[in-house]
Amino acid sequence: METRHLKYFVAVAEELHFGRAAKRLHISQPPLSQQIMKFEDELGVVLFLRDKRSVALTPAGKVLLHDARRILREMERVKDNLKATVAGTGGSFELGYIAPALDTPLVEAIKQFKLRYPGVRLGLTEMSTDRQLEALQRGELDAAVVRLFGHDIRGLCSKEFHRESYALILPAGHRLAESKSVTVAELAGEEMIFFPRKAQPQLYDTWMRLFNRYGLTPQIVQEATTKAASLALVAAGIGISIVPESLVRRAPREVLFKKLRGDIPSLEFHCVYNGSLSHAARDNFFQVAEALLLNP
Repeated sequence: METRHLKYFVAVAEELHFGRAAKRLHISQPPLSQQIMKFEDELGVVLFLRDKRSVALTPAGKVLLHDARRILREMERVKDNLKATVAGTGGSFELGYIAPALDTPLVEAIKQFKLRYPGVRLGLTEMSTDRQLEALQRGELDAAVVRLFGHDIRGLCSKEFHRESYALILPAGHRLAESKSVTVAELAGEEMIFFPRKAQPQLYDTWMRLFNRYGLTPQIVQEATTKAASLALVAAGIGISIVPESLVRRAPREVLFKKLRGDIPSLEFHCVYNGSLSHAARDNFFQVAEALLLNP
């Protein structure tokens, strides 16, 4: 059964006239009649009752007309979906991200992308950088928003998504409260709230080397796995902490933000993806995100 035979059949069934059906199909009448007879022979059923004056559907023809219309509609839908996927206005886009990325322009990029491309099924999954990179290799993600610390991304492409600095947070009334900025060396002797090494071992080790370079050993009195926990603990007077600058908009009134001076690491997020695979919706998301970063 060929698609063109279904189209020919539906045209004749709706027109109930071979001449009008042929004109509608932009073909001549004799080939149309031959194709319909060939179709009937293939199916082993008579679809039309014909005489010199009229054309009528047989019971089998009426059943086929219902199914043929549905099949042709479905085929058109499939074609439209494919076209939309190729254009990046349809299909699906699976995006992974690490939780800290939600404090970056990622949220606004997702919002703008959904507004601009409502036909794309956007899947969002929070997972660690390692798991995202594995998911990319397996084809389970189309892009990943991660932090890279010497990770193996061979075979993948990467572009910087967001960069910001770290800041120091202090409880109100702290001895450094009047300082406009604070150096790493000035943290000597301070009780600190810090994230556990198992959470981000590469970043943790980077900070420890930095502290040692300035001749101090941090007095970590409390570990906090989330930035929200760090804010709350500082507000409670447990100690001071180092957090991304973007956290200032979520800071309670009980804490103060201070610029941290020194050779401190920057907070960098990257979008990683498989560049060998074309994906229009992914590329459209990158365009939205890049435009947002250029015009915040």
